[in-house]
Amino acid sequence: MVQDQATQAELAKLARVLGTTPDRVAFAESLDHTAIRSLRDRVAAALYDEHRAGFRRIARVARVLPTPLNVKITMRSFPPRLAARIASEMAPDRAAELANRMPIDYLAEGCLHLDPHRAAPLISRIRPDRMKAVVTELVRRGEYITLGHLLDAAADRAVRLVAATISDDALLRIGYYTESTARLTQAVAALPLQRLPALVHHALTGPRDLRSAGLALIQRIDDDNLRGRLADYAAQADDDTLTTLLRTAIDDNCVPQLLTAVAAMRPASQQRVLTLPALAEPDILSHLINAAATHNLATQLAPMMNRIVNRFRLGSTAHRETTGPTRRPPEQP
Repeated sequence: MVQDQATQAELAKLARVLGTTPDRVAFAESLDHTAIRSLRDRVAAALYDEHRAGFRRIARVARVLPTPLNVKITMRSFPPRLAARIASEMAPDRAAELANRMPIDYLAEGCLHLDPHRAAPLISRIRPDRMKAVVTELVRRGEYITLGHLLDAAADRAVRLVAATISDDALLRIGYYTESTARLTQAVAALPLQRLPALVHHALTGPRDLRSAGLALIQRIDDDNLRGRLADYAAQADDDTLTTLLRTAIDDNCVPQLLTAVAAMRPASQQRVLTLPALAEPDILSHLINAAATHNLATQLAPMMNRIVNRFRLGSTAHRETTGPTRRPPEQP
C-alpha cells in the first residue's frame, strides 16, 4: 500500500519513540495519520511516566544544589537520556540554567529524549548561541525528527533563529516532520525574500524525497500569500523539472499537495503549468481527477480541473483528426 506523506511521517516518529525502524511499525500503516499520532502520544506518555516518580525525586535534590555541582554530578552520573527525563521534571528556569552550561554534544543527545509536550518552557529559556549550536549539531547528525519536535515547541525567537541557522535542505526535511503548521509557516516567513526562490529550486532539483517534502511544505503553509509566492517560484521551472515533480507526486501519493500548490498560483503561473505536455496523458489526468475527488478538493479546484479536462479533450480531438478514425482489424477466418 502506498502511504501518504502524513502517514509516512507519523510512522517514522512512532518508530523513533519505540526505538525501532519504520518497517517494524508497519502494523499501524492502515490507520489514519491522526490515529497513529494519538497512538504515539500514548506510547510516549507511558514510557515517560514509567519512572517519573524517580525523576521527580532527583529533580527535587538538584533544586537545592549549586549549579556548578549539579553540572558535575549530571555529567558524571547521568547519560543524556536520563538527564533529559530529569530536566522535564525540573522548573524550566533551573533546567535551562544547567543546560546553558552543558557541552553541546551532550545537549544535542539529550534533545533526542526530551518529552516534546514539556519541552517548550525549557527551550524558550536556552541562550540563543547555545540553541544555534545545538541545532547545528542535530542537523549534522541528520536528526530531523527531533528538530521537528523542537520547532513545534520553540518560542518565536527560537523559530527565527532556527530558520536563519539551517540550510534549505535541512528546513525542508525538518518541515516534513513538524506538526505545527503555524510554526512551519513562521519559519519559512522568517527567511529573507531572496532566499525563497533558492528554497523552491532546491526542492525541485533535489532527490525524490526532497521533492515530496517541498510539496508538503507548500501545502502546509497557512499563509495564502506566502504559499502562492512559493508556488509561483515552482512554476518558473522548466518542463522537464515540472514533469519530474508531477510524476514524483503520483508515485509518492502526494497529488493533493501538488494540486493545492497549483491552485495557489497566480493565473499566469497556473496557465504555464497547465500547458505541460505530460498533462495530456490519460493516466496522469486520471490520477489528478481521482485525487481531487478522493480528498474533497473537487469544488475548491473545479476551475483548474475543468481547464485540464478541456485541454485533454482538445488534444484527443486533434489527435483523432490527424490520424483519422481507428479501423478495426479484419476478422481472422
